[in-house]
Amino acid sequence: MLNDVIVPDFRGQQALNAWLAGHDAGVLLQGPDPDSPQPVMNGIVVAQHPAPGVRVARWAPVTVWVRPGPDDDSGVREPRRPEPPVNTLKAEG
Repeated sequence: MLNDVIVPDFRGQQALNAWLAGHDAGVLLQGPDPDSPQPVMNGIVVAQHPAPGVRVARWAPVTVWVRPGPDDDSGVREPRRPEPPVNTLKAEG
């Protein structure tokens, strides 16, 4: 049909890049829970539905599943090791 687009292969892409590529291709990427407050922006796309190469209506949703990427800085970082030496931090006066 005239307004159909072909779903790209988003697997292996950083989620933000996949989202931008989806927009350029005319589809809307969403996570498995479209009502989640977290947008699909972080991590690596590991699966998608519909599959790559499927023809869909322009701006149809494509569900993607992501896993944390190697550069994902989220998570707890405390306590730090090694700890700073005792009495090295001075109060500002």
